[in-house]
Formats: sequence, C-alpha cells, structure tokens
Amino acid sequence: MPSKLLLRNFESGNYYHLRHESKRGTTLFPSEADYKTFVLLLSYYLRFPDATPLSWVKRLTPQTVIAKRNASELGSSPVSLHAFLLLPDHFHLVIRENQGGNKPGISNLMRRLSVGYAMYYNKTYSVTGTIYQGKYKMTQVEQNSLFSLIDSLHHHVEVNDTFLSSVVHSSRSDYSGMARPWVATIPATDPVPVPSKLFLEK
Repeated sequence: MPSKLLLRNFESGNYYHLRHESKRGTTLFPSEADYKTFVLLLSYYLRFPDATPLSWVKRLTPQTVIAKRNASELGSSPVSLHAFLLLPDHFHLVIRENQGGNKPGISNLMRRLSVGYAMYYNKTYSVTGTIYQGKYKMTQVEQNSLFSLIDSLHHHVEVNDTFLSSVVHSSRSDYSGMARPWVATIPATDPVPVPSKLFLEK
C-alpha cells in the first residue's frame, strides 16, 4: 500500500503542504541563479497554468501576459500558493487546490514545475537523468494550522534570517511587506499547533 505522503487525491478547497527533495548526494540549487530560475518558473506556471512552456518564450510583454491569461482553458487560478521555502537540497510549497476533479491544479503545476526546472538544471550543469529523490511528498493541512506552518517555514531553525528574507528563497518578505501577485498570504489569526517534523526537518 502506497504511503499517504505519495497520494495525489487533491480536492477542491483543501490545503496541502508539498515537499520535494534532490537526489541523494546532490544539491537542487547550487547557485543563486538557480533559485531565481525556480521562482520564475513557479510564478509563471501559477499565473499561466496551461500556457506555452517558459523555455519556449523569448520575452514576456504586457500584451503576452494578457493574451496568455485570456487563452487559458483552466481558469486563472487552479491553485493558490500561500507560501514557499527553497533550501539547497529541497523545497516546500503550501498550496490550496481550487479545481480538484480528474485534473487537479496542483498535479498540473507540479508536473510543469518539476519537469521545467529539471530541464534547466540538466542543461545548465550538463547532466542527465532525474534530479529528484523519488516523487514529491504531500500532506493535507487544516485551515486553522496554515499560518503556524507558514510561520515555521519562514523561521526555519537551521537557516539564518538573511537567507529567509530573500525573495528568491522564501515567501517571508511577502508576509512582511507587499505580497507579490502570485502569493496569496494567509492572515495570522489561527492557533499555533506544531507542524509535522517530517516536513520541516532534514
């Protein structure tokens, strides 16, 4: 029987914590440019879930952005991203599924994001094969636990504040200032249960 962490039963209106790790003995983000590329891919596929792969797009103009949004058959927001944290060998995403059904938005986002970044990584570092350690793990999160989980990611015990405050490393700055359009911040109104150590500890 497969682990619950590997199930893909995303339902509309539910919140999920996703974690994906690099292949053993490797680093997922060797350079600052890699973090920037991943965030660019993440923001692009959140805004344009069924658009042309970003690697095919030479330049995004305001007209291109409008055209892609209008051409989308999946709707403007199959998923909502509430937080993210990128660490050298793995990343976290906190997401709400808005679509569900046979083609959930999270599955589409993760497929395009994972493949797109792997293609960039392999080309950049002249390697082949998978860059991930198996499939990404997911767990459903109750709404009243969301902010405490996000706060734990934004104050990760093994990472310094300078790293966590960077816009290409986490969504922490989105909660302390003006949030980027593709990050849906969660108000700090819930209790503070302890998040699963499985996802927060390396």
